[in-house]
Amino acid sequence: MADTWFHATPDGGRIGPMRADDLVRLFQAGRLHASTPVWREGMAEWAPLSSMAPALGLPAMPPPLPRAAVLPPRRGLHWSWIVLLVLAGLAVPVLAILAAIALPAYNDYRVRSGVVEVAASAAPLQLAVQAAQATGSPCPITTSSHVPGADRAAFSNADVDAARTTLLAHPRVESVLTTQGTLDVDAHAADPGDHCEITLRLQGFELAAIDGEMLTWWLDPASGHWTCGGTVAARYLPVACRN
Repeated sequence: MADTWFHATPDGGRIGPMRADDLVRLFQAGRLHASTPVWREGMAEWAPLSSMAPALGLPAMPPPLPRAAVLPPRRGLHWSWIVLLVLAGLAVPVLAILAAIALPAYNDYRVRSGVVEVAASAAPLQLAVQAAQATGSPCPITTSSHVPGADRAAFSNADVDAARTTLLAHPRVESVLTTQGTLDVDAHAADPGDHCEITLRLQGFELAAIDGEMLTWWLDPASGHWTCGGTVAARYLPVACRN
């Protein structure tokens, strides 16, 4: 029975008895490994097959490498990271295209909103001028926004003066002029004496197409309707002023 062998299985079982040459054939076929536990009668405990190589007629086998000497396998990028990197690479030109489209559109929107805000701020002055003319007073006339004492209207009207002072305090308004049909702005000027006019000069937009340009309103005394226009590019004007 000294030539009767058993070998362990990965699931904790054992196979045998078998002869030594059967054990050798299993090893040579790759079904057993140097570390596979084997046993035969007379052994106190199971031992790795490599330690029993002389008894089985196998050449001497080196002991297993120390754990620290075993190099870890080289790992590549996980497929999900590869996908993310590819998507990130594709996103860069797409974002650049979107930015090239969105930024000019946003800047136009910002400028247009500022012009609309200034136009809305002129409403109190329009009402004051309209109310003054409705009483039979002439149109208030101012010649400058910077010379103290030279900005008052040709007739004393506290409402017109107050509304004009408030409008001049707006950070996007450089000057405010009120006249009587004497300005030729955007081919809308009327004959002297026909219309009251309000003209604002814009500032603070940091855009050459806007700063220094004018918004103008003309009052039709018969209907009380204001017509607006100016030298500002049409795309920046309020909708009501584009025709």
